[in-house]
Formats: sequence, structure tokens, C-alpha cells
Amino acid sequence: MSEDVVPANGRRRREATPDDRSATGSGSSVRRLRTRIGTFLSDVGRDLAGRTTTPRTNRRHLEEAVRWLYRSQDATETGGSAATYNLVLGWGGPYPETTGYIVPTLYDYADWADSATARDRAEAMADWLLTTQLEDGGFPAGEDPGSDPDPSIFNTGQIIFGLLRAHEETGDDRFVEAARRAGEWLVSVQHDGGYWDRYDYRDTVHSYSSRVAWALLETHEATGVESFRGAARDNLRWVVDQQRENGWFERCGFDRDADPFLHTIAYTVRGLLEGALLLRDETLLERARRSADALLDLQARSGILTGQYDEQFEGPDFYCLTGNAQMAIVWYRLFEETGESSYRRVADETVEFLKRHHRMDGSPDVRGGLKGSTPVWQRYMYLRYPNWAAKFLADALLLAETLHEY
Repeated sequence: MSEDVVPANGRRRREATPDDRSATGSGSSVRRLRTRIGTFLSDVGRDLAGRTTTPRTNRRHLEEAVRWLYRSQDATETGGSAATYNLVLGWGGPYPETTGYIVPTLYDYADWADSATARDRAEAMADWLLTTQLEDGGFPAGEDPGSDPDPSIFNTGQIIFGLLRAHEETGDDRFVEAARRAGEWLVSVQHDGGYWDRYDYRDTVHSYSSRVAWALLETHEATGVESFRGAARDNLRWVVDQQRENGWFERCGFDRDADPFLHTIAYTVRGLLEGALLLRDETLLERARRSADALLDLQARSGILTGQYDEQFEGPDFYCLTGNAQMAIVWYRLFEETGESSYRRVADETVEFLKRHHRMDGSPDVRGGLKGSTPVWQRYMYLRYPNWAAKFLADALLLAETLHEY
């Protein structure tokens, strides 16, 4: 498979193409401004006119998504991946949180495509993550952390995924040692009730901390430290206490009283699902399926899931594409575990929808990326292409390809 983007860590280099220069911000400022204005007008115009992408094969969409992730890495010149491409402001700074969970995506792609470039880039991301770890073991909040950043519970959990995968792939103990220190910090600041009420986003307790519990369970698997397993179990038990009978979760939004985006709902369900599987806990698994099944039934009745839901699973008429990709992953994982074809069917339907909203043309700043909302001006990550949207799209496409081989 051809690979036409230069590795971030410099192990194999070639002269940059015009596309590379545009993506990394070099070249004339006038040219960059014109490109940005053109891209902005193109994106807004597409959504005003209701134009979509003609779907290609999963392989083609996957290749473009991964190449966009490469460009997001090159844009920062650090090894980390830029948080977003903003249609007004351009590329953002390197984002430790999402770079952390992009690492496993690139390693998965490397295995699937036999790609040395993806493998090198994943390792470069993991190396950069080590430079951002704080003295107490936690990792910083926000993108492009400065010299004295605050620690973040959720970000630390997501970075652990990348560190553990880098250790698995390279055998370098620096990565597992960093993950162990991060896990110890998470345990040390956890509330006795199982949740985290310090160092979390907007100083708010979140049920999507289930993904932090999942990370702690993975760290327990790698290190054998029993306190990680106990802390994760306590958190997941607290998370299911937030679940209503209809599958909706309290404290699932970014703010205490805000209706959650599909993104954070899917975060919560995925963390609960993976945690249940690692703990071999049938009760937790039933709770994860309760929410996944409620969303499956909703999509069967009303069409592709929209972007935000209240406690009755009602919400405004826009799409949070990141959340759609995440739910496709949840349903594919449940198909893997149960063999129930309804999960694969609804996941396939979601992937086809995502392919229609995946940019396969235009400026390299957006080509291969996935915008936060459609229409692009809607409330979830408006006017931006988040790196985590491309990451979850790539994960969903990889699962689609893998599961349809059997």
C-alpha cells in the first residue's frame, strides 16, 4: 500500500509536497489565508446545499482518515496530534488526551495495512506523550499544555491507552512505567464514592469517567497492581447508579445541567462495556447493553442518531458525527461478543452514513477529516474538524473491515 506522507519522527523522509506544506503551515501567509477562506466557504456551502460524499470502499475512507491524522501530527511539529482543524483559525495545538488514544488506532492500522509509517508515527506520538507527564504522574488538561498545566482525570485515562499499546508494541518499559504512575495518581485522587470530583473537566463529576475505569483495568492487566482494579470497579458501580431504566445516564454531559452530546453518551457506554468485559461482570455488561440497545431501537425507529439527547432521548435535529462513529464501534464490539446480527446491521448503517459526511476532496486540511457537527455550524465542535472524530471513524472502519472478513 502506498504511503505518501512523511513520518513525523524523521526515520524516512522525502521532500514535502505542496499538500504537505499547506497542511503543516509553511509557504506564504497569503496562500494559507486563501486556502482557509476557500475551505470555509466550501464546507459551509456544502452543508447549505445538502451536498454529501459519494461513499467509496471502507478501505479508501480508512486510508484518507489515517492520512488526515498524519497531517494533524505534522501540523504541530511536536509528535503530538493537533486537536482540531478550525475553519476560521487553522490548525490547533497538540492535544495530549486525544493523541493518547490515537496511538492504538495507528498501531491497529499498521497491523491491518502492514504500514511501517503508521507504526513509526504511533511511536512518535507515544514518545511525545512521555514529555507531557506531570511530576505527580498525571497528565495535563487542554491542548498545547504550557509549563505549569493543571492535571486532568479524563485526559490521564485516555493517554494511558496509548502508553500501554506503545509498550506492547515496542517492549519499551518507559511506557508501562508512565502508565503505572498515571494509574497511581488516578487512584490517589479518587473519591471514596468511586467517582472523581477533582481535576475533571469544568470541575464537574462525569459518568463518562467509565473510560477512565476502563484505562485503569487495562493498566491492571499490564502491571498487576490490584488497586487499579479496585478503583475501576468502584467507578463502574457508581456509573451504573447514574443510569436510568431507559438507559440514559445522569451526569453524562460536559456540564452538570446540560443535555449530553451523543459523543459523551457513547463515551459512557463504551467505557462501561469494555470494563464489564475485562471484569467478566455480567451485571455491568447487562447495563451497557441496556443503553446500547436503547440507542439501537431509537435509530431503528427514527433514523440515524442525532447529536444531543435529554433524559427522554429527545433532542435537536443535527448530527454529532463523532458520537455516531463511537456508537458504531460499541455495536460492532457487541456483535463480536454476542454474535447478534442486529448489532452489526445498525453499525454498518451508521458507517455508511458517516462515509457520506466524510470529506474525500478539497484542501488537505480537511480531506480525510470528519467535522464535529453536520451542519458544520451546529453546536458540537462547530466549524471544526476534531482529531478524535477521524480517530473514531478509523476505528469503526477497521472493525467493519475486520468483521466482514468472517
